[in-house]
Order: sequence, then structure tokens, then C-alpha cells
Amino acid sequence: MFNLGSVVVKYRKLIIAVYILILLPASAGYLLTDVNYDLMSYLPDDLNSKQGEIILEEEFSASGLGLLMARGKKDFQVKALIEDVEAINGVNEVLWLGDYADIYVPRDFMEPQIRDRFVSGETVLLQVRFDENARSDLTIAAVEDIRKVTAGDADLFFGGEPAVLVDLQKGIDAEIFIYTTIAVSITLVILAMATRLYLDPILFLTAVGLAIVINMGTNYFQGEISFITASLAAVMQLGISLDYAIFLMHRFEEEKNKFRDVNKAMASTINKTATTIASSGLTTIGGFAALITMQNGIGSDMGLVLGKGIIVSLFVTLTFLPALILVFYPFSKRYSHRVILPSFKTASGLLIKLRWAFLILFIFLAAPAFLSQNNVNYYYAMANYLPRDSQAAVATDEILTEYGAVDIAYLVTPNRGRQIEKELTQELEKIEGIDSIMAISTQIDPAIPELMIPGEVLEDFKANNYRKAMIFMQNAEKEQDLFTAIDMIRTQASTFHDEHYLAGQPALTRDMAALSEIDARTVALVSVAAIGFIVAISFRSLSLPVMLVLAVQFSIWLNLGILYFQDKTVASLTPIIIGAIQLGATVDYAILYTARYRENLLEIPDRLAAAKKTIEDTGRSILTSALILFSATIGISIIAGIASTREMTMLVGRGAIISMLVMFTLLPSMLLLNDKLISLTTAAWPGNKSKKKETCIQKTPGGVTNEF
Repeated sequence: MFNLGSVVVKYRKLIIAVYILILLPASAGYLLTDVNYDLMSYLPDDLNSKQGEIILEEEFSASGLGLLMARGKKDFQVKALIEDVEAINGVNEVLWLGDYADIYVPRDFMEPQIRDRFVSGETVLLQVRFDENARSDLTIAAVEDIRKVTAGDADLFFGGEPAVLVDLQKGIDAEIFIYTTIAVSITLVILAMATRLYLDPILFLTAVGLAIVINMGTNYFQGEISFITASLAAVMQLGISLDYAIFLMHRFEEEKNKFRDVNKAMASTINKTATTIASSGLTTIGGFAALITMQNGIGSDMGLVLGKGIIVSLFVTLTFLPALILVFYPFSKRYSHRVILPSFKTASGLLIKLRWAFLILFIFLAAPAFLSQNNVNYYYAMANYLPRDSQAAVATDEILTEYGAVDIAYLVTPNRGRQIEKELTQELEKIEGIDSIMAISTQIDPAIPELMIPGEVLEDFKANNYRKAMIFMQNAEKEQDLFTAIDMIRTQASTFHDEHYLAGQPALTRDMAALSEIDARTVALVSVAAIGFIVAISFRSLSLPVMLVLAVQFSIWLNLGILYFQDKTVASLTPIIIGAIQLGATVDYAILYTARYRENLLEIPDRLAAAKKTIEDTGRSILTSALILFSATIGISIIAGIASTREMTMLVGRGAIISMLVMFTLLPSMLLLNDKLISLTTAAWPGNKSKKKETCIQKTPGGVTNEF
């Protein structure tokens, strides 16, 4: 029979050497993996907006569009600016008022719709069209070159989607190293408080760091990962997988008391913890795997990376870490200190004594928590992910102040002539939320034959099979108002055309919002079902999965519900991802408590005494795990400039603490209250054959409980 512990102990130096060799290509893969900063690219291709984007590129050669506003410039200065920008590699053309009207004609005599689109007060607005889409490397380089042209001139403002993506990339690239440094530094302090040997925290972080590099390095084979995954995956893996290292070390300390030979103690440790650690990791993977069911591709991206990270961490914890501990043990055992984290011997009695108060409190909080987490406000647009003082955000705000509309939707319809297009645009102009519309029919008198229309105008708005209209959306205070306008545009277009497509950032954002509602329900159901199934198999129980998952789910409701009472608006992806992560990462607390409670019942028939002993046994482990996850994330939430990173790390950290508190208060009450139900629905549950009398706790001077 294969003995993993003996193999690891015997070949420990070889194992370390193999992992070092793996580290080299993994590090290269980590550095070479591309990061995608465009969330919209993860939307399904069968969405109307995505299909519209494809038609725009194929039929109209449409690409990324930026907006450059110049204040207080003369016409000759604007022309010079246009020449400088058009000379940049990656810029296709720059459109301005002079491309649609005679700039020597007094502006009061110009077509108002065209004039107001390009001129406001002392400002002139330029549309910068790129050769490729907004997220391409060529466009990103072009944006940087445009900023070099405009640098030093406080009256030039460059915004739009390409500028937003560039700022997003720069912000994340600048902060990722800081995230890791903060997480490692704070985690090191927590580990030092939770372990006995001074060297243990270094060994733990070395092992987890190796697992992180291997995991992130293998992302190279995916081609690219999203910026959300890139900024969070390493920190999440650090916070979650350290649990396995601590569990291994605690068992090793116990086994050393049984074996004089440290090698035999480690072999026994590995064999005894392998199944437990694997089961714990499986529940976490179940939560992450639920993200893969999202229609939004960002879920598959994050779920795959996080799930893979846990698998890698499991292997590293059961092979590399034991080998590392043994190699350094002759040195590390010389330097030790007492464990600083508190025990729960005093708190356990109080927690059990107040069990009914806790149960009533949670019953009282359940409905408000559930309802409030369902009414949190979300944002969807990419610009909201940026700090408000970023270049793109500042420029976009300036342009909004002058023109009131920077979001452009593109309506693509079959080419059925200008008359139908005219009728459609007239109906669209009645929709609240639309600032103006640019199409052939809105710029050219219908009486003028198309043969007499300038070629560049026709190329912009007419292709062989389709016609295009640019719809400038008003700046909506609430994104829901924008979504309502988008829905009305589609409804109106459907009355004129069986085939129609609405593309552009507003339409893509609207479709992402619709997907978020579906994905939220799907991920919640799948994660609960997957983890519940794993718990059911582990405990061979029908009732325990419901109780354990309900306890963690209640923690999630509380965590998200706080956002509602804080009146905070968060990214639409945040609650979906947080729900899966918190459930997968912290259900281990519930499993650990329940497993030890069952074990204690075999020796302590009295339920209350067993519950008290269980809190004492598991309290420090759960506290350590929660503090590590909290410490690895909360510091990042304080300094992160990217909104989604700040929100998710804050919620993960806070969620770990909330879950820990619920495990110490609600879960013991639930298990005690439902003892009969558990006995009837759980195989081999202690006390199945004989009914045990519930007793009260009376504390003795020795800390032991008496029944009466």
C-alpha cells in the first residue's frame, strides 16, 4: 500500500530539488502571462451587443474611440494638434467639426446637431479613432503617445474607453507588488503569534509562495487572465492555503509527543492529515468551481485560477512543506516562544451559556440580513473601477461638464434606405436619456441623392449590408436610467427592423448588468449545492450540510448586508465572487468545529460539555485561520486604488471575521438544538442508539463541567 508520508520523508531533499526546478519555468510563465483589462471582452459572443461589435469591426472597420477636448484653442492650433495626434502610430484618424462643416462659416449658421457635438463654449471636442480596438497593445501605446503630446497643457483633456483601460492597467501594475508585500508582512506577524518556532512562519510562507508562483505561472497556458484575477488570486491563495500549513504543523506537534524519531512523526503527520486537508481543500474548490458556471467569462477565469491554486497548494503542503520542515528542523527547534494567540478555555463556557441568546439574535437578524444584501447598489461601467483622480477619470469629468455626453451607443440596422432610418431616428430622439444622434439621415437632407453625399460620410455610416447610427447618451446620475434608455432603444429598433444590433460601451454594460443577475443566482445555487454535497458525503448526513452551509450563508448575508446600511455602491461582480469565495473558504471553520464536536461526543456524552470542549479545541485554529485571511486582505483594501480590488479584499477580510464569530455563536446553538434531528439523519453519529440527557454547565475550580 502506498505510504505518502514515508515517501516524502525518505526523498525530502529530492522533492525540494524538483520543486526548485519547477519554480524556474513557473516564474517565467508568471511574468509572461498577459493581463486583460477589458471586462467587456469576457461577455458571451452570442449577446446582441457583442454581435454588434463584430459587425462594426467587419463592416465599418470600427475600432477604439477616444475623446480629446481642447479649451481656448484657435482653429490653427486645433489643426496642429490634430496633425500631431494623427502622426502617432496606432491612430487611424482624428475627426472634428471641420470634417462635417465649413469652419469659416459662423457657428450660429451651422447645423446645431453637428455644432453642439463638437463645440461647446471655448472648447472643441476631437474624436480620436484608433487602428485597433481599445484593449490592443497598439492602442495602449498610442494612448501613451497622445498623453505625451498633451502633457504640460492644462487645457487638453483626453478621455474615453482606451484612456480608461490604460489607467486601469497602470494602476494595477503599480499596486500588485504592494498588495503582495502588505499581505505577506501582516500575515507573517499573525503566523508568528500562532506558532511556537520562530522559523515556522518563514517556512510556511516559502511553501505557499512556491505554490502561488506555480499556480500563476501555469496561467500562461490560458493565454491571459483578467485584471481582477491578477490582482486578487495570489492574495486569496495565500490567505486560504496557509490553513493547510498550520493544520499540518499542529498535527506534527502532536505526533512528536508520540514518536521520538522526528522522521516517523512527520510520516505519521502526513498520513493522518492528507485526507483531512484534501477534504478541506475540496470544499474550497467547490466554491470556486461554482464561478465557472457564470455566463460572464470572468467567472471561469477567476474560478479556474483560484481552484487550480488550491490544488497546487494541497500538493505543496503535503510534499514540499514537510520536506522543508524536516531539513530545517535541527536548526528551527533551537529557537521557540510561547503561542501568543489566546486560548478559548474561558470564552468557551460563556459562549455555550449564552447559546439561546445568540440563537434568538440570529433569528432576529436573518430577515434583515437577507433582504439588505439583496438591495445593495451596484455599478457596471469600467470608468467606475478607476480612482476619481486618475487622468482618464479627470478628463472624462471635464468633457462631461462641457458636453454632457461621452457615452456612445452604435445602432446597426439592415440597409433599407434613409427614409426608414429617418423615421427610426425621429422616434429614438424622443427617448429620455438620449442627447443626440448622428446618422446619414440626421446630417444630410433626404432630398439630396446619396451619390452627392461625401464619400467619407457614407463610409462612416453606411456599409454594403448595414447602416450605422451613433447615439450619444446623456450623462445619467444612475446607471439604471442609462439601462432603461438602452432597453427603449432596442424596443424601438425592433418595431422597424427584425434584425438590429446595439453596440458600444453603454450597450455592453447593459448586457453585463443583465448577466450579473442571472450569474448571481446560478453561482449561489451551484456553490451551495456543491459544498453541501461534499459535506453530506464527508459526514454521511442529510441534516448537517443544511446547517453548516446555512451558518456560512448567514455570514455572507451579514457581510453583504452591511454594504446596504453603509449606502455603498460596489461592482456588480463583487457580491457574486465574494459569495463563492466566502462560502468556499470559511465553510472549513464549520467543518472543523463539527468534526471535532463529533469526536468529543465519543468521549464526553454530555452535549453541552462536548460543545464547550470543542470550542476550546478548535477556537485557536479557527481564530488563526480567520486572522490570516483577514490580514492578507484588509491591508490591501485600505490602499488599493482600483475600486473592485478594494471592495473585494475588504469583503473577504470582513467576511472571514464574521464567519468566525458565527461559528463560535450560531453553529454550537444549531447543533445542540437539532441534536435529535442530527442523530436521525447522520450515520454513526454519537448517541444514535441511546438518548443522552442534556445537562447544564456548572463550572468547577478545575474548569471541568458537572451535570445537574
